[in-house]
Amino acid sequence: MILQEVMENLADYIREVVKGYDQQQKTKRFPIVVYAGYPPVKTSSDETASFVYCLVTEFHDDEDKLGTAEVEIGFSICDEDPQEGSRALVNLMEHVRQALLRKRTLENRNRLVLPMSGSLVNPQPYPQWQGRINAAYTIAQPVEEGLDF
Repeated sequence: MILQEVMENLADYIREVVKGYDQQQKTKRFPIVVYAGYPPVKTSSDETASFVYCLVTEFHDDEDKLGTAEVEIGFSICDEDPQEGSRALVNLMEHVRQALLRKRTLENRNRLVLPMSGSLVNPQPYPQWQGRINAAYTIAQPVEEGLDF
């Protein structure tokens, strides 16, 4: 349940960030949908969409009170413009990256652990432009039962 909450809290925050970003754009592209977990599978090759997903890919438990959840934030932007499409992707990724750095704690629970990294898919599956940000967030550890010290 804790890992699902990390994905949902991060997706909620990124929805706010993307909504603000969309309103700042001069040209309208496909609306960007944000998912907690993988996006739905396309049912036809004609489907085009712009989306961001937040997915826990690994978790690490530690002897401390906090563990970490490795999160992939995936971006897939549909843009028919072969010149501006990649720029739209990079601008959105940078907008999200800066927002994550400004608000490092989600729901007073999960804190961003630096460093973050990002990359673009190569080659790009035009007209979809894809990239990802890899980040880690702290997660609480349950208290071990049956210890009488």
